[in-house]
Amino acid sequence: MKHFSLIILTAVWAAIIGPGPALADDGGGVVVTVHLIPLQQGSLPTSVTTYGRVMPSQKARQTLSAPVAARVGNVEVQEGERVGRGAPLVTLVPSPGTRSNYKQAELALKVARQLLARSRQLAAAHLETAAQLAQDEKKAADAKTTLEALREEGANGPNTLKAPFDAVITRIAASSGAFVAQGAPVIELARPAGLVFKTGVVPAEATEIRNGDEAMITPFSGSGTFHGKVVLRGSVVSAQNGLVPIEISLADSPLLTGEMGKVVIDTGVKQGYVVPHEAVLLNTSGQTYIVQSIDDVARLIPVTVVTSEGDRDLVQGDLVAGAAVVGTGNYQLDDGTRIRAAGNSGGAAGNGSR
Repeated sequence: MKHFSLIILTAVWAAIIGPGPALADDGGGVVVTVHLIPLQQGSLPTSVTTYGRVMPSQKARQTLSAPVAARVGNVEVQEGERVGRGAPLVTLVPSPGTRSNYKQAELALKVARQLLARSRQLAAAHLETAAQLAQDEKKAADAKTTLEALREEGANGPNTLKAPFDAVITRIAASSGAFVAQGAPVIELARPAGLVFKTGVVPAEATEIRNGDEAMITPFSGSGTFHGKVVLRGSVVSAQNGLVPIEISLADSPLLTGEMGKVVIDTGVKQGYVVPHEAVLLNTSGQTYIVQSIDDVARLIPVTVVTSEGDRDLVQGDLVAGAAVVGTGNYQLDDGTRIRAAGNSGGAAGNGSR
C-alpha cells in the first residue's frame, strides 16, 4: 500500500511541475526531461528610456536686465503667461543715484557747450589755438554722448521693458518695489517654439545616442504620446548629477513648460541571438546565462542581455551554433546534467557539439 501511495504522489507532483522530472536512462544515470527551443540568430530594435521635463532650449531663452540701477515699479505679467511681441512687462523707476547721475550729465553737457562757445569766440579773435578749440569740442561731444546713453537706458524717468518677441514668461526675478542694480536680471522669457524635452542619461547609454535619433515622449499628464528627435547629445558629464545632457525637439506638440514625462529614444538595431525571456536565468553572482543542450548534456552559457522586446530577449555570448536552448525546466539544471527533449524518448532534439 505504501509503495502504491508513493507512485500516486510522484505522478501528482510530475503533473504539477510539468516537464523536467528526473528519470533513469538505460545506463543507470539520471536524465531530466525539458523543452528545447532552436537557437536563432536575429536582431531587435534597441532603445534608451529615461525621464525629464519640458524646458526652453538655451537658444530660445532671453533675460532682460536692468539697464540702470532702479526700483521695480509695475509688474505687468506673471510667470507662465504668454505675451506678444512689444507687450509691456516691467516698469523700472530710476533710483535716486541714477537720477543724480543723469542730472550731473545734463549739467556737464551744459557747461561743455558754454565753454565750447567761449572757445570759438576766442579762436575767432585769434586768442586761442586750434588745438584748444578741438579739445573743447571733444569735451562737448563726450558730454552729449554720455547724456544720450543715460537717456536711452531710462535714467531720465520711468522705463518699461517690453517683450522683444512672442514669448512665455519663465521667471520674474524681482518683485514690485524692489531695488535692482544695473545689469541685474529682471525677467526671463522664452520663445514658445523653442521648447525641448530635457533629460540626461548615464555615459554608457549616451554613447548609443546620436543627434537625429527618433524619440517618443509620454507626459505623466496622460495627454498622449508625441514624436520628437534628439537635437543635442552632450559630450560632457554634468558635475551636478553625473549624467550626459540630452535635448529632444517637440515640434508642434501642445506640451507646456515644466511638464514632466518619460521618453524612449530609438537607438537602432542590435544583432545577436533571439531567445524567449524564460530561457534567460540569473545565477547567485548576478550573471545572466542560458542553458544549451550539447550532446544531450546541459551546458550553462554566460550571456549578456542586450535588449528586450515583449517576451523575447536579444543575447550575446559564447553560444554553440546549432545547439538548442532549454526553455521550460531550465531552472533545475546544473552544468553537466543529462537531458532529454520532452516528447522524444530516443534522445534530445536539436543538439549541437563543440
